[in-house]
Amino acid sequence: MRQRPSARDDRSALLSGAALALVLTIALALASPGACLAHDPEREHPADAQAPAAAQTADASVGVDEKLGDRLPADIVLRDENGASVNLRDLIAVPTLLVPVYYSCPNDCNMLLGSLSQILPRVALTPGRDFQVATFSFDETDTPELAERRKNDFEAALTERFPMQYWRFLTGDEAAIRKLTQAIGFRFARDGKAFRHPVVLVSVSPTGKIVRYLYGAAPLPFDLAMAATEAAGETVGLSVKRAVAFCYSYDPAGRRYVFDLMKIAGLSVLAGLGVFLLFLVFGGKKRTTRQPRP
Repeated sequence: MRQRPSARDDRSALLSGAALALVLTIALALASPGACLAHDPEREHPADAQAPAAAQTADASVGVDEKLGDRLPADIVLRDENGASVNLRDLIAVPTLLVPVYYSCPNDCNMLLGSLSQILPRVALTPGRDFQVATFSFDETDTPELAERRKNDFEAALTERFPMQYWRFLTGDEAAIRKLTQAIGFRFARDGKAFRHPVVLVSVSPTGKIVRYLYGAAPLPFDLAMAATEAAGETVGLSVKRAVAFCYSYDPAGRRYVFDLMKIAGLSVLAGLGVFLLFLVFGGKKRTTRQPRP
């Protein structure tokens, strides 16, 4: 004879359904590309501190479209510090960190290159064999002479010795720059004499494969070492863009990204409730087996 479900069974089924719905809601919130985003951290603030207030808002034309797994075109020709033409794919014979900047930038680019001058000597890899750095300007008006001056500036700023032949400073014409920036998904916009642009490094393998993006003006030596190691193995890294976007919101007054405590706290509470419900359903009470009636 079939047994009718008891009130306890009904309650357990109800709790199970509620717990499952809550867990699915949390999973969807975490997986959604735009989950709870107040601002997109790809869209960087203007480099010029004196830019008008309208220019300090997020700009859809500025950001990074990650091209993980794609390969750089084989026909990008730039100029080195001495004015000689170099094919970028020929230059990338070892794992390479591409650093897009413009050499007259007074703020973010300067901070990034200054950070590299402190960090590169501390990367636990051999320059020229395990990795190299190729800084390039996305300002088509920058010249090899300016690139050489900036290279000398940051060589003088090095805290320890680093072989500067493995830290290249490149320039190019507008067509070459556009081809390269489009290949790596780097979107920027001119704002008078300055530019609005993201702050990012791109790790590329010796075959030209894009394997990782590193965001921010102060990467860690370990981050650079890991990016170069992944490039050596042709291993495409995971994107951290979504995680960063989820955890941070843009503060237009301070022109910086701040940790979104309320968002994370809210999700932590939901996750805690989900765990509690699961405990009530599956671990809170011992289930008893009913004997069928004769």
